[in-house]
Amino acid sequence: MSIDNIRGRMPVIAATEGTVTNIGWLEKGGFRIGVMSDNGVYYYYAHLDSYAQGIEKGSRVNPGTLLGMMGDTGYSAVEGTKGKFPVHLHYGMYIYNNGEEIGINPYSFLRYYEKSVPRYDY
Repeated sequence: MSIDNIRGRMPVIAATEGTVTNIGWLEKGGFRIGVMSDNGVYYYYAHLDSYAQGIEKGSRVNPGTLLGMMGDTGYSAVEGTKGKFPVHLHYGMYIYNNGEEIGINPYSFLRYYEKSVPRYDY
């Protein structure tokens, strides 16, 4: 981890267009946001320190939309628990096939997004 990974300092931006379908506390994931893209891929952003103003369930986002700030929340049933591990972003991509959730290795997508998605939109 970089020394720059300080709680609440690094922005987390949307990688794609879509709708916020989940937002709130998860025992393992801490403060998290789930975005269902227009092409049916679910994007998961977890361990956030805080959410961006105006982001709520049903919000429309675009590539580069600020979702929140990176943090170290989670691994507790007590909402708001911080500091049980280093600051990082848990990022996941999932598709659904007949109700089964299938995780996708995001590496090649992240390489593509690195070149094509705006760095920020806030």
